[in-house]
Amino acid sequence: MKKIKGRVEIAIICVIIGIMIVLQMQTIGNLGGLVSSQRADDLLVELNQLKKENTELTKKANDLSSAVDDFESQAADNNRYIEKLLQDVNNAKIYSGQTDLQGEGIEITLDYDSVENDGFDPFLYNSELLLIMVNELNAAGAEAISINGERLISVSEIRLAGSHININGTKHSRPFVFKVIGDAKTLKSALLIRAGIADIMRANYISVSIEEVEELTVEKYEKVINYRYAKPVGGE
Repeated sequence: MKKIKGRVEIAIICVIIGIMIVLQMQTIGNLGGLVSSQRADDLLVELNQLKKENTELTKKANDLSSAVDDFESQAADNNRYIEKLLQDVNNAKIYSGQTDLQGEGIEITLDYDSVENDGFDPFLYNSELLLIMVNELNAAGAEAISINGERLISVSEIRLAGSHININGTKHSRPFVFKVIGDAKTLKSALLIRAGIADIMRANYISVSIEEVEELTVEKYEKVINYRYAKPVGGE
C-alpha cells in the first residue's frame, strides 16, 4: 500500500514537472517570436530610410552631372569665343605687319656696278623706282614685303634723304634686298615682263637679281604706330 501511494506521488510530481517544462518552453517560444518580429520591423524602417537617402543622393548626383554638363558646354562656348578673339588678334597683327611671317616667295637684290670716285648712284637719281617695284609686287599678290629688313606697311615711306634712301625713317643704301611672300612664279613673272620694272631698272644701270625661295621670313614692323587723329567710327 505504501509503495502504491509513493508511486502515485512520484507520478503526480512528474506530471507537474512536465507541465512546468512545457509552459516554460512555450513562454520562451513566445518571447523569441516577439523579438524576431520587432527586429524585422526595425530593419524595415532602416531599409526604407536607406532607400530614401539613396533616392536623394541619386537626385543630387544627377543634378551635379547636369551642372557639370552645363559648365562644360559654357566652357566650350567660352573657348570658341576666346579662340575667335585670338584669331582676330592674329589676323590684325598680320594685316598691320606686327608679326613675323613665313612662306613661299622671292628674294630680290638690287645693286649697281660703281666706278670709283664717279659719284654716280642710280638709286639717288631714280629713288621712285623702288616705289614702282613695291607697287608691282602688291599688284601681283604680295602678302608681305620687307626691304633691308624693314617691313612695309600702310604708314611706311620710301624717299630720298640726302645721300641715302629712307625706309620707315631709317637710312639705307645699296644693295636693296627685297623679301616678298606670295606665289613665287607669279611675282617673278610680274617683274620680268617685257618693258616691266626689271627692264626699266636695268636701263637705269641697276642690276636686278630674283631668286625663288620655298620658305623665307619677312620680319615684323618694329616701330610703334600712333594714331593722333583717326579713330574708329562711333568710338569715344
